[in-house]
Amino acid sequence: MSTRMTLHCNTTRGFSTCAASLITDGTTSEEARQIGAAHGWRHINGRDYCAACSGRSIKPRVIVAINGAGPHTQDDRVRADLRLQTARATLLPLVNAATEGAWWYDPKKMWNGPGPHFGEEFVAAGPVDRPVCVAATGPADEPQCMADAAYIACLDPEVGRAITGVLNEAFETVHQEHGLVEDSLTQAAVDLADAILRPRVQR
Repeated sequence: MSTRMTLHCNTTRGFSTCAASLITDGTTSEEARQIGAAHGWRHINGRDYCAACSGRSIKPRVIVAINGAGPHTQDDRVRADLRLQTARATLLPLVNAATEGAWWYDPKKMWNGPGPHFGEEFVAAGPVDRPVCVAATGPADEPQCMADAAYIACLDPEVGRAITGVLNEAFETVHQEHGLVEDSLTQAAVDLADAILRPRVQR
């Protein structure tokens, strides 16, 4: 994600100052103020003033105004709603192709079934007496292998489907706002999308 610039209202009344702020994805002050102008902010004599302090009828609020921080590099100016849509389209086929059912992990068990993973920590699907090995993470009783198995089991396909639902709901909201992200919950969904879309290091 590109660096976000925040505008702060410079209005001072007695000993108090206006608390309004506007978080943008502008990479320069000029870009940030262009976003601010679209939301009723004014820039006068080197100082910024929110919509309310500028006498505008726009309701003051803290807003995250996204018009395109990209998921891969700072130069990829992809709108937030499109990133949400792409992340959902990326994740859903992976979820649907994964082993069905609730995944589980039991730190007291090691894999003693068929295959090359005998004696390893494992994530399973299916009944306890007839498990299917979803993933083996390494030698039994090794702390990192145990932690990895517990984490993988936590993020089974049902969790993945719930995540795609969150991405879709956030897409609908942001799309209606023409790519603007207006609250912290939706911003969290955009951050989730960017995490899904980030390049994985190839070794």
